[in-house]
Amino acid sequence: MNFLEGIPADVPSLIDAAVAAFDADRDTSRRYLLRASALLRVKCGACAHEGARPSESRGGLLQWQLNRVVDYIETHLAEKMKVTDLADLIDVSVGQMIRAFKVCVGVPPFHYIARRRVELACTMMSTTREPLSQIAIACGMCDQAHLSNVFRRMIGMSPLAWRREQELSGVDNMSLGMSAPDRGLQGAGPRMGQRRGLSSSQI
Repeated sequence: MNFLEGIPADVPSLIDAAVAAFDADRDTSRRYLLRASALLRVKCGACAHEGARPSESRGGLLQWQLNRVVDYIETHLAEKMKVTDLADLIDVSVGQMIRAFKVCVGVPPFHYIARRRVELACTMMSTTREPLSQIAIACGMCDQAHLSNVFRRMIGMSPLAWRREQELSGVDNMSLGMSAPDRGLQGAGPRMGQRRGLSSSQI
């Protein structure tokens, strides 16, 4: 059996590009890896939601449609996006886009975009010393306050508190000769957007 079977076709090339860019441009390398990770995450989510029947038979997107939408999202996280932009990519209506994406991924596109932006913010806070105001812009948020509101709604604490917690955790584990635990968005999924629903105007 080919070990690449079932892996989105773009993933190997994204990983190769990340390795090639690693020494010269860490930011570009990280973006390639984040895109590959997102494609794999969506693929796993699609498999989990398919069950006994293909997602397309239940109104989901075809694999090429899903790949195109996710790749567009990953390359435009720093920019404003509208669901109409995503729908136009695969020539479907906005309503169909929202329903089909949710069938495949488990959440509507605007929830997915907000989650990916928060995940990107977590990565940047963990791996760079950029101020939160700059991270907010890089993640497609209007400003630091916007980032804080979305981050708190999904994670349950402010970005500043999360960053401090990661720094303290890293120091504690370094003293024990251990790597820092992966606390990212663990436990955030079930409460994501439950306190105040995310709307398409927020992406």
